[in-house]
Amino acid sequence: RHRCRLFAETTNVTFKPLTDAQIAAYLAAIQPLDKAGAYAIQDHGEAIVARVNGSFSNVVGLPVERVKHELARWR
Repeated sequence: RHRCRLFAETTNVTFKPLTDAQIAAYLAAIQPLDKAGAYAIQDHGEAIVARVNGSFSNVVGLPVERVKHELARWR
């Protein structure tokens, strides 16, 4: 019998220092109002993100590496 496990994954995102013009250009390139946090690292994220420490997929929305690990424990 398997027990449900809860887990949390932490990823640190460091943003680039941006000018107002760079922010405006980024916001014009994406749809910020349909995103949690108003940015999408997978859509032009290189324009605003300097570094990701941890799971990139966690920033997108689901820590795929961790989910695979947890599912493998059920075998």
